[in-house]
Amino acid sequence: MDIFKAFEERYSHKEGFLPTEVPLTDLERIAKAGIAAPSGVNRQTVQLIILPNRDALAPVCAVAPTIGLETAPAAIAVLTDRTITPADAFNFEKEDYSAAVQNMLLAATALGYVSLWLDSPYFDPEKERQARAALSAPDTHRLWAVLPIGKPSVTGSRREKLPFEQRVTVL
Repeated sequence: MDIFKAFEERYSHKEGFLPTEVPLTDLERIAKAGIAAPSGVNRQTVQLIILPNRDALAPVCAVAPTIGLETAPAAIAVLTDRTITPADAFNFEKEDYSAAVQNMLLAATALGYVSLWLDSPYFDPEKERQARAALSAPDTHRLWAVLPIGKPSVTGSRREKLPFEQRVTVL
């Protein structure tokens, strides 16, 4: 799919997923798109964990059950390695993970899947810790988001965007 078509079609799928398996090769392509994203000072802090099936996804779902996590056939967890970044003004973990997530959402759309940027459950430090433990991720990492990936069980829709002219100025 053309990248501009992916921009137009991508939406946050907040409904259920079909149980249709997502091939590991597709999940790897989506993950490769994530790690191809730019990163602050090229520190490449983003670490991904592919959850290729319900068995792998179930422990994370138990921490923060949502319809997406409860029904998705696969997911990708997005973490950053805190040992790579300083705790000062040059810490770009949020920007790094955000760029990686956007690339993966577009890649999933281009491959014919739907997904969702699911990060709010991990704003709670205890849920973030529990989910990270369920993923066997070290304490030196921060879990930012889990992207459920699959085919939609119902047709979703993209929210309407404001007109170009209201958001873009040409000088």
